[in-house]
This record gives sequence, structure tokens and C-alpha cells, in this order.
Amino acid sequence: MQDRASLVSARERLASELTTLTSGEAREWTPEEEAKFNALESAVQAIDFRLMAMEEAMDIEPVAPAVEENSASSPEVSAPVENEVPRSTRRAPAMPLGAPHIVRDLGDRNSERDRAMALRGFLLGPNAGRNERAAMMRNGIEIGADRIDLRAQTTTTNSEGGFTVPAGFLAELERKIVYYNPLRQVARVIRTDSGNSLPFPTIDDTSNSAGLGTQNTAPSATDMVFSSVTLSAYRYQSLVILSNELLQDTGIDIVTEVASILGERIGRAEATYHTTGTGSSQPQGVVTGASAGATSTTATAISLANLMSLYNSLDFGYQQNASFMLHQSVWSNILQLADSQSRPLFLDLLNGNQPRLLGYPVIVNNAMASSIAATNVTALFGDFSKYFIRDAGDIQIIRMNERYADQYSTAFLAVRRSDAKVAQSAAIKKLTQSSATTTTTTT
Repeated sequence: MQDRASLVSARERLASELTTLTSGEAREWTPEEEAKFNALESAVQAIDFRLMAMEEAMDIEPVAPAVEENSASSPEVSAPVENEVPRSTRRAPAMPLGAPHIVRDLGDRNSERDRAMALRGFLLGPNAGRNERAAMMRNGIEIGADRIDLRAQTTTTNSEGGFTVPAGFLAELERKIVYYNPLRQVARVIRTDSGNSLPFPTIDDTSNSAGLGTQNTAPSATDMVFSSVTLSAYRYQSLVILSNELLQDTGIDIVTEVASILGERIGRAEATYHTTGTGSSQPQGVVTGASAGATSTTATAISLANLMSLYNSLDFGYQQNASFMLHQSVWSNILQLADSQSRPLFLDLLNGNQPRLLGYPVIVNNAMASSIAATNVTALFGDFSKYFIRDAGDIQIIRMNERYADQYSTAFLAVRRSDAKVAQSAAIKKLTQSSATTTTTTT
């Protein structure tokens, strides 16, 4: 009981700091303030999960009062800020908080805790406790259900099988996917409800321009040439097996653990196909869909001249939003390029958080070729918003209780349907290593 009291006290202190942090004037936060906010929010959420597990184990009521039930009769409770408002511009409630240390502008903390408890109940399956089962019913998850669709919207229709997941779970899942698949940071992501084929019109008009007119002379017409790409929905899937001892351990934040593992696996799979996929019965990778830009002078080296040739191969119209993309090992080799006096050519690139090359951002993608060898595509340069990623429907998680029962384990299968394709090959250029190493014959 003393441990629980300590957690409650720590939560109150952290929530008080959050209230103080968000009570200032409406303005853009500094990176330090944003980092502090994120750290405090994560700490409060971690304590919430621990309290939730302890309360379930002791079969007691949650420590936080049900603000929703009291909001109608308590004039002091302020309305929550809309979820769409960016964190950095949120204002503190104008009136005193009706429930001390409950930070309303985090997007309805009690509702978030309830959804987290419901999701934990789904993951625990038959091992779910009374409070978790009650939370499942409140959130429209059928007791004994073996699958749910993860939805990020603030509202959802439960009859359609959707469940508004707690922000922490979805944020961790998406964060891991993006971390291991950096293309999602720069590509155009299109989300649809179904997986039907999606034709998408495209046009490349960079070679056309207007002209000067003269009196009594009709202007000449230049037709725009349209084309289209069709995006399908291929299935990514990952199976995670967890022991029932781990699921029953109240000291483990199982929700975050499952999100982290599934996110990593889906992210790695996506990165591979989004980079080198053939486009035949699988997504088209950005390397496959990019057009030829430059060829290196030698098979096993990259020179500054090669990089300049790649840069100049891209139409100026696409350079405004362009980036370089390459493997970490290739990037390391480029950083070691030196002049005739052995001075690094790109020493200044080591400063700052965003690596840059020739003034453009560098995106490290470890699904690209890791070695500088004959015929390898070692670098890309272009506008990666012309690479389309289509997500069909929601990520689905299926729980399997019986399949690994003899191992006293439960399996979770995550399924995402997605496709990807280069919409404008001229917008992304590639550097290809020459096919053979130059040799010198002496006589």
C-alpha cells in the first residue's frame, strides 16, 4: 500500500508540473519545453499503467476520480482542448481545474486510461480481470473477441469493429514503424478504408512553359500528358508469441511492449519492400522506380564528381523539395572523402542534428545497398513526395489463445495492408556503380 501511495504522490507532482508548464501564454514552445512536456507526459502515463495494474491486482477502484460523471455538476471543470490543437500552441484552462492534478488538456486523461485498460483486457484475453473486462464493455470490445482494428480517430463506430486505441499504444506503434521505415517520413501517404485497387492520376509538366504572344497570332497549344499509377493492398503480417506468465505480470507494461515489437517488425518489412521491391506481386521500391541519374567512374568508389552528376541529373523543378537517400555505410564513406591535402570535403556536415549533403537533407535508409560494389545503386536524390504509400484500412491485431496453449503462451498477429509505388520516375534519380573495376595492364 505504501508503494501505491508513493506512486500517487509522484503522479500528482508530475501532473502539477505539467499544469505549470501549460499555463503560460499561447506561443510556439522551444525544443527544450517540448522535450520537457513529452518527458513529463510519458512519466505520467507510465505511472498510470502501473497504478492500473496494482489496482486490478488489489481489486480496488482507480485512484483518479471519474471526471466525466462529475463534469455536468461541477462548474469548475474546464472543457478539454480539441485533440487537433498542436501541443506547442495549447493554452492552459482559463478556469481552475475541478479535479486537482488531472491535466485536462492532454485530451481527456480518464478516457485515455479507460481505453488503455480496455486494450490491456483484450491482450490478456481469458486472464483479464473484472475492471479490465468492464473497460472493454465500455469501449465496445466484445468479451472474448479475438481481434480488433486499431483506429487513430477521436471517434469511431464500434459496430463496425473499430476501437479507438489509447494514444500511447498507437504512437509507439507508428513511431517504431516510421523509425525503421524512413521513407514514411518523406513519402506521400494515402489512407483508404478499403483495399480496392486505387488508380491515381499523375502528370509531369516540368518540360513545358508558357510563351510570349504577338498581335493577331493564335497561341500554340501544348497538351498535358497524363498517366496513372494503380495502388493495390499487399498484406504485411507479424506474429508475436508471449508467455502467459509475462502477460499476467502486473509489473510489465504489456501494451507498450506489444506495440513496440509489432511496430519494429512491420517497419523493417516495409522498409525492405519500399526500397527494393520489384513491383510484381509486391510493392514497388523507390530504388526500382527511380530513373537513371548518374554512373560512378569506378565500381568501388564514389567521388565528389559522381555526387555532382547525380545532383545535376534532377530537374530543377524537383530540386526544391529534394533529399539524398543512402545506406549508413555509404554515408560514412562519403564523409571520408578528402581533397589532395587529405582534408575532409564534408567536415561541416558533422555539425547539427540534420545531416546534409550539397545543401540537401540526407535520409539514412539501411534497406539500400550497404556496400559500394559493381552495379549497386548506392544513392538516390529526388523529391520523395512523388513516392506514394497507400495504407488500406486499419492495422488489425488478432489474439490466438489456443494455438500455443501447450507452451502456455499466447500469440498476437498484426496485419497491415499497404502498397507503394513511384508516381513520377523523373522526380527521383539514382547513382549506380559502374559494372566493372578499371584495370591497368603493364608490359
